[in-house]
Amino acid sequence: MAGPPLLLAIVVRPDGPKTVTDLKGKKVSVSTAGSLTAWLVSQTSRRQGWGPQGIEIEPMGAMPGQIAALKRGDIDGIIMDIGNAFNLEKQGEGRILVRFTDIKDFIIHVVYATDKAIANRPDDLRKFLKGWFETIAFMRTHKDATVKIAEPVIGKDADITGRTYDELMPMFSDNGKFSPTALQVLSKSWVELGTLPSEPDLKSLYTEEFLP
Repeated sequence: MAGPPLLLAIVVRPDGPKTVTDLKGKKVSVSTAGSLTAWLVSQTSRRQGWGPQGIEIEPMGAMPGQIAALKRGDIDGIIMDIGNAFNLEKQGEGRILVRFTDIKDFIIHVVYATDKAIANRPDDLRKFLKGWFETIAFMRTHKDATVKIAEPVIGKDADITGRTYDELMPMFSDNGKFSPTALQVLSKSWVELGTLPSEPDLKSLYTEEFLP
């Protein structure tokens, strides 16, 4: 459904860390331990040569609580969706410090189906996916219409919704094919997070059988 993690960013207070190197030893909140957000923060630390714990990860649950903690100074940063990040910047309450645009080989979103649906409703699954990819094709060529539809859904004004469109459209897949390299990154990430003791064989966990 979508590849690179363009949805997310690390946001700091306006007077917070100035560059990514200033995050060493700082507290950055994530949704939960073992989550994608936690992995991205640990990867940021690894890429700076600090190991997976060079940035202190603070699992804090819901976003409103994380934003309140940032404003109080209880934490130094938040990893959040880009729409909320743009909104905080616009209100003068935050500043985007880290984007993950350089992580090309990744799968941030997938489409799931139950074993029962796969067995009993294969044609419906094919129709659903056909409609999904037709929607993505429409969105790519109709920004204004897409922004108008999305604005009340995401609860942001037209300016932020338009910026979010520009940032996120490149991550969406046009065909649903699974990148072998991206799957390897995912497989390794579960070991790095401690979710699994070893990298799993992913071949039994996904299928391209129902793609258009």
